[in-house]
Amino acid sequence: MKYIVYRRKSSDSEDKQVLSLDSQDRILSETIPDYSSFNIINNYSESKSAKAPGRPRFIEMCEKLERKEADYIVCWQLNRLARNPVDGGRIIWLVQNYGIKITTPSKTYDINDIMLMCVEFAMSNQFIIDLRKNTMRGLGDKLRVGIVPILAPVGYYNDTTKKQGLRDILEDEERFPLVQKMWDLFLTGNYTVEKIMDIANNQWGFKQRNGRPISRTKMYEIFNCMFYTGKYYEYGGKVYDNGIHKQMISIDEYEKGQRLLGKRGKIGLTKRTFSFTGFIKCTCGSGITAHERYRKICPKCHKKYNAQNNDVCSQCQCPAPAKTTYFCYYHCTKKVDKNCKQPYTTLKSLHGQIDHILSLLYVPQEFIEWALKELQKSNQVELSNRNVIESNIQKKLKQTTTELDNLLKMYISVENKNKTLLSTGDYISKKDELLGEKKKVEELISGCSKKQKDWMETAEKAFDFVLYARKRLETGTKEVKKEIASAFGLNLTLNNKLLHYDLKNEFACIKEAADMLRNPLNKIEPTKKIVTESQTYYFDPANPLWGDRRDSNPRQPAPQAGALPTELRPPSERYYIKIRGL
Repeated sequence: MKYIVYRRKSSDSEDKQVLSLDSQDRILSETIPDYSSFNIINNYSESKSAKAPGRPRFIEMCEKLERKEADYIVCWQLNRLARNPVDGGRIIWLVQNYGIKITTPSKTYDINDIMLMCVEFAMSNQFIIDLRKNTMRGLGDKLRVGIVPILAPVGYYNDTTKKQGLRDILEDEERFPLVQKMWDLFLTGNYTVEKIMDIANNQWGFKQRNGRPISRTKMYEIFNCMFYTGKYYEYGGKVYDNGIHKQMISIDEYEKGQRLLGKRGKIGLTKRTFSFTGFIKCTCGSGITAHERYRKICPKCHKKYNAQNNDVCSQCQCPAPAKTTYFCYYHCTKKVDKNCKQPYTTLKSLHGQIDHILSLLYVPQEFIEWALKELQKSNQVELSNRNVIESNIQKKLKQTTTELDNLLKMYISVENKNKTLLSTGDYISKKDELLGEKKKVEELISGCSKKQKDWMETAEKAFDFVLYARKRLETGTKEVKKEIASAFGLNLTLNNKLLHYDLKNEFACIKEAADMLRNPLNKIEPTKKIVTESQTYYFDPANPLWGDRRDSNPRQPAPQAGALPTELRPPSERYYIKIRGL
């Protein structure tokens, strides 16, 4: 008889309590009678999990058995052979059809033990299933509280002093500040990854927790790892935002790092935000997108080249300057027309065009205050008119409700028992008619009050927008700039680098007012009669502003200290602009 010995030890959690390979060999030799006299043709040992098919040594053993090169398998337990139904079925097939026998310290299995083998292999498989469920439940609990179930990255360490399941990741006080300094150097854009690695190993004497210097691969892992943002981390292909470990960099710094890495970075884990994408279209119908570049400009030949991959100019070999320049270009996505020839434009050009549009909408603060007062007065007049209208509509609603009640009373009355006064068909028809009329009246009531409130809110928001939009565009974040640029117009289109747009109604009215304010020919006298002393003073001939009567040789009078410049006159005296259209 020929024997094959098979020993297996897994590094997974399924076999934490299982004997080592040497211990299994010792148990076999001590507990199986006449083990030393066995004709062992192969002694296979494997350090691999059996929860899935694909173990090379196991497959080699089965092929030998199928060729009938051996008669027995010697192993410590059946679960050493298989913990999944595929491998378990193959062993059972060998026993059933090839007459193979399996010898263990406790029992020898043959064709008469097929049922028992099926049960034992099923129990081994169920053990793996239950273990996976328990493991996933434990991992889920850790993820819910923000503990990342991974081997701690460089600069941190896993706290093994706590119970399993509660072990979090702590700051490595020795290495944390050095890794943070690596990030600082990298984010300047003036150092390559290889240069930072050289500085860390040779100048700082950096060593990992295993005592080894940091490698190039490990450096890229550091600069690709979202874990360093503290709040955000990646696990199982998903991004979580509840991390409780100490933060090393911000999410904005991480995103900048990915852009600096270029194709070597994990682009796509975080979404890049641009100020003017998402609402501007190309003339071909496609959207407008943007891309960023970090470039160094050679001080000698003025060539632009990648800031991260080159330490010298590729054209004249001049050393790279310290300054890194940021470029952002807006262009057509070409999703509608792949052959679109529209040129790209720069962030600076697009920003300048939007700023110019906002400058056309600007009106002085004093005019806005006066205009809002006038609108409030108009609003009060309209409010009283609308109250009368709402009162009439309420009467109509009450009348319709009463008709519905009377219709129901008639339908269920004793006199209409035989449906002689009002048939079922007539009742349903009349009821539907009244309900439709009631719904229309209710919509009129809600629409009337909403319209009255909406136009005042629209006017106030529009005036606030034109007053502060340019400043917010200049100093705001990318999100604020996007909000401003998409607020003033409709149908924004980029054609030959120029932005075309249609102003919204409220801003079109404000632009008309702004144009009139800028044009002195459009200034006219106030419509109301001047009644106050301060008002009549400006028009009094005694005011030094107007000077004396015209003489035969008119000369420009010297400026008077007490004169009020024309541009400081009250708006109500200088302009009358119809703004009710807001």
